[in-house]
Amino acid sequence: MHRELESLFGRLRAFRSSWVSRGWSWDRRFGCVASTFGLEDADRARRLVSALLSDTWTPATLPKAPPLIAELAEATGGVRADQLLFATPDARVIAFGLWCPWGGEAGNISLRLGLVGQISEDEMEKLRELFGAPDT
Repeated sequence: MHRELESLFGRLRAFRSSWVSRGWSWDRRFGCVASTFGLEDADRARRLVSALLSDTWTPATLPKAPPLIAELAEATGGVRADQLLFATPDARVIAFGLWCPWGGEAGNISLRLGLVGQISEDEMEKLRELFGAPDT
């Protein structure tokens, strides 16, 4: 594993240890880990996600996104008005977060966190293991 990816996994480890919710699952549809939390944790969760994934994309800003981000948004069904796509800056491997509120005012938010780019299956397995979300 190259140095840049080792650094990213270190940041992901720190993120997981401070995350607002305990449980992570594997989202087979998008090939990433997922966590759901209540609206009461939204502000803290957003600060944590923003600290890890410094770029934020909305439906309005996606047309200016790097190609890999635009492809990711399309592959995951687009970004609706109430959703956000967070990402690390454009690189060989990009970590991303899909922020998806659901359930209205008393609802929840799902965060899907994954990797795209030049990533091996072994490195994806490391992501699953890091978040305790094996591909079952």
